[in-house]
Amino acid sequence: MSSRSISAAYEKLGLRIVALLVLLELLSVYFLWILNPVGSASEPSFAVFLAADLVAFALISYVVRSMMSRDRFGRIPLIVGSIFIVVLIFVGIVV
Repeated sequence: MSSRSISAAYEKLGLRIVALLVLLELLSVYFLWILNPVGSASEPSFAVFLAADLVAFALISYVVRSMMSRDRFGRIPLIVGSIFIVVLIFVGIVV
């Protein structure tokens, strides 16, 4: 494979990752929208969904920054960030 086709493949993969993370952020924002942050019962859920939203935003900025500088983004940060988001969302649903 040439470096141009590898670069195009990473760009497609990066766009898919960003699209999925944006979808996840929209879902998280929806849950934030329906929660009442003032009530003491929903305060922990609000904090957890906000944390998941911020981690997703950090991953989006990492992928886009890597694509703009023509670098490859690492699998380890993406896997760790994705696992962290999934754990936060499950904690937010349970709490």
